[in-house]
Amino acid sequence: MATYTIRLKNVIDYYGRDEVENWFKSYELTDYLMPVQIEQLSKFNVFNKEKLAKMIVDHYFMREIGFETPALFSHYAKVTMQEIMEKHLLLIYSKFLEYDPLSNVDYTETYTREITGENENKGKSTSNSKNNSSGLNVNSDTPQGRINKNEILRGNYASNTNASETESNIDDVTNTENKGNSKTIETYTHHMEGDNGVIVTNQYLVREFRELARNSYQEIIEELNPLFMGIY
Repeated sequence: MATYTIRLKNVIDYYGRDEVENWFKSYELTDYLMPVQIEQLSKFNVFNKEKLAKMIVDHYFMREIGFETPALFSHYAKVTMQEIMEKHLLLIYSKFLEYDPLSNVDYTETYTREITGENENKGKSTSNSKNNSSGLNVNSDTPQGRINKNEILRGNYASNTNASETESNIDDVTNTENKGNSKTIETYTHHMEGDNGVIVTNQYLVREFRELARNSYQEIIEELNPLFMGIY
C-alpha cells in the first residue's frame, strides 16, 4: 500500500500499461541520430525503444511516483527521458562503433616504395684518315742521261711523260649525348578484418556485445530514479 503518493502499478491500472510505457518512449531517434546510424543500431539490435520502456516499467512497477499527481509524473517522465536519451543514444552508438561483435582483428598496413633514377650517356668518336698516292710513267729516247723526278715532271729529257700525284685527308668527329630521368612509385595496402580464430570465439564476442547493450539499458533506468520516491 502506498504511503506518500501512489505506486506506478496503480497509475498503470488507471491509464493502462501501453499508455504508461508511451511516456517513456516520448522521444524520436531522429532528433539525436542520423538515419544511417539508426539503421545500423536497428540492424544489429543494439537499441530498442519498446524493450527499454518495458524494462523501465517493470523495474519501477512497485515504486511510488515522486509527484503529487499522475499528470505531473507523466510530464516529467517524458521530459526526463528526452534529456537522458540525448546523451545516451550517442554513447550507445559510439560504443557500437568501437566494438564489432564478430571481429577481433582489424588493422591496415600500407607500404609505399619510391624508385627514382637518372641516366646519362655521352659519347664521342673521331676518325682521321690520310691517303697519298703517286705514279710516274717515262719514255725517253736518250736513256743514257740521268735525270731526276722533278726534271721529268717538268718535261725535261724525255720524249713523253705521264705522271700523277693525289693526296686526301678525312677528319670525322661524332658527338652523341643521351640524358633522362625516371621515377616509379609503388603502393601496397593490406587490410585484415574479422576473427583470427585464435584468442576468442565468436560466441564469446557476441555474449560480450549483448552485455554492453544491457549495461546501457541499466544506466538509463538508474538515471530515472529521481522520478520516484526514495523510500520504498
